Amino acid sequence: MPATDDVPLTRRMFLLACDPERQRLAGREYLGLVLNAAALQELYDDGLLADDDGRPRTSGARGAAPRSALAAAVHRRIAEDPKPRPWRYWVKKAERAAVGTVRDELLGERLIRVQHRRVLLVLRFESVQLRQPRLRTAVLGGVRDALRPAQPASRVPHGDAAAAVFAHIGEMRPVMSRAERRAARPRIAELEPRLGPVPAALRRTVKDKKSDVGGAA
Repeated sequence: MPATDDVPLTRRMFLLACDPERQRLAGREYLGLVLNAAALQELYDDGLLADDDGRPRTSGARGAAPRSALAAAVHRRIAEDPKPRPWRYWVKKAERAAVGTVRDELLGERLIRVQHRRVLLVLRFESVQLRQPRLRTAVLGGVRDALRPAQPASRVPHGDAAAAVFAHIGEMRPVMSRAERRAARPRIAELEPRLGPVPAALRRTVKDKKSDVGGAA
């Protein structure tokens, strides 16, 4: 099975969103938020962002560079914005573009194949096929292992813990069903504190988006 230690979190979350059987992305309603949060988490973990009273602040980690294209874009936006803004602002910012940024990066790395198709000659949808399905299987296996209560939360690899927490908050159906998410809540509560401020920002943003959809209905 491929090693996943060096796989950026943004890439992990996109791969987890891929439904291998249907060859498309599932749960897209929150995917952009999840990917932006993953980019923020990468920057926070690498010392390129610090928490300043509930707001991300760019930090001068010597020799460090963003690990992914989306993390680089998010870091640039924060650095160029003269106004300090809360973490959840950056989780929501350009969420639709975030999906395309990560998709294009994986296309360039030849990890996925994308095709555009039409249903009944009218509806157009994007087919996403995995070129290296074993990598997604390995990432999913890390999430499954992280959710097992037999392993102390402190010993779960950081990337696996983050992927599990973000998949849970983002309600990623290819990763866990509604019943599995409900059962995993105590374990997520154990894994989340080590990740810093980003998971709470993602949770708040997902909740706000649900409220907006409910209000519109």
